[in-house]
Amino acid sequence: MGALLQKNLMVGCAALLSTFALWSAQTVRPADLIVQGDQQWAAGQLEQAQRSFEAAVQAQPQSVKARMKLAGLQLSQQDFKASIPSYQAAIGLDANNDKAWLGVAFAYLHTGQDALAAAAFDSAIRINPSNREKLAPVLDKLDQR
Repeated sequence: MGALLQKNLMVGCAALLSTFALWSAQTVRPADLIVQGDQQWAAGQLEQAQRSFEAAVQAQPQSVKARMKLAGLQLSQQDFKASIPSYQAAIGLDANNDKAWLGVAFAYLHTGQDALAAAAFDSAIRINPSNREKLAPVLDKLDQR
């Protein structure tokens, strides 16, 4: 191999490694985005928190935790219609997550979808029977509708 070609290869490899190092240094891990979102939420920076949680979901679509954080924030902001698909995605990843079933049940309840809310509450109770006692007042009101 000629000296010029070898030198050009070395320079090219060095440039490629430098680019990769710069890229990896700028990459934010999904777990860091969740921590950042939690801090923003606690500080009342709700739009920034939502962007952080959305970025965590985009970076790691299989993260139940990221989807639950996003859905919880949406529910807390009374954005019930947005929280439903967020909770559904979490349930799609972990069908035994009683907190996701509870979240989607309350979102359904607040959007007037009583039958879906009752079914979701039933799933949450099936997964974690201790939810029955906690939900008794809600279930009674739901039965009276």
